[in-house]
Amino acid sequence: MSLSFLEPFGYSHGWRDIINDVSFDVDVRRPQDTYTPVWSSDETIALALGQTIQVQAKASDPFRDALDPVNGTDIIFSGPGTVLASISRRSGQSTTISVTAVGGAVTITRLQVRGRPVPTDRTVKVSSADSVSVGRHGRRSNPGDAPWANANDAYAIAQLLLAHYSQRRPTVTMRLVSSDHEHLLQILSRTISDMITIQHGELGLDASFHIESIEHTIARMPSEDSDTGCEQRVHYATLGCERTGLIVPANPFTFDASGLGFNDGVFDPTAADDPDAVFIFDHATQGQFDLGRFGT
Repeated sequence: MSLSFLEPFGYSHGWRDIINDVSFDVDVRRPQDTYTPVWSSDETIALALGQTIQVQAKASDPFRDALDPVNGTDIIFSGPGTVLASISRRSGQSTTISVTAVGGAVTITRLQVRGRPVPTDRTVKVSSADSVSVGRHGRRSNPGDAPWANANDAYAIAQLLLAHYSQRRPTVTMRLVSSDHEHLLQILSRTISDMITIQHGELGLDASFHIESIEHTIARMPSEDSDTGCEQRVHYATLGCERTGLIVPANPFTFDASGLGFNDGVFDPTAADDPDAVFIFDHATQGQFDLGRFGT
């Protein structure tokens, strides 16, 4: 089914999104054998007879096998009553402590949770790069990190990033308006990750894209019947799309290069968008027949 879209139509070549060098600093953690306080508080808590409160305890490091607080060791209090305490979870980095005053009012002056902490033992660097992409586009590093991933997971994440972003993937932003039943059906039925074909004559664009984002808007617009003075509601969707895998030819057309000249070399779609590669007259390097590439 062929549908029309309205301006604005945004197109980005995808150069800024290239990632060909990925590295993560991964914390390697080792659980301790001994029980030590993983969280503590010296805040004063006053409880009336039968009153129950919940205290959120968040440790600086993950912990395992946490113990219920013990009076006199983990709970320091005064008053005619006593304290009954329990925790909601025994492993993780946080837990909820339920504290109840039994037999009378109490004043708690210290509260702690003991467990087996899992601190950072050492930090390792996991790295991976796409040498072909680095040679073509220069080194483009990944700005993010991979929290809570071990070394194997971090390496898998790096491979996924390189597989997806080592070559540029153009992005498109376009708007579909519910001008008829077919357009409205597409607006309502399209979801994230759907693959669609986008054609744009002026850009010479005819390729498959995946939908990465959808923004729905219902706006008031003047009615076509100007005599009524009424407004009509128009539903439109703004789609953010990313092109599927871009095929980059290994033999861009180049003068005076064996196997890359006439009948052999092909027009390079990346050169048309890369100001550092396209042929430019009177340029010190890109103006040379052996270096500058023809752009489409």
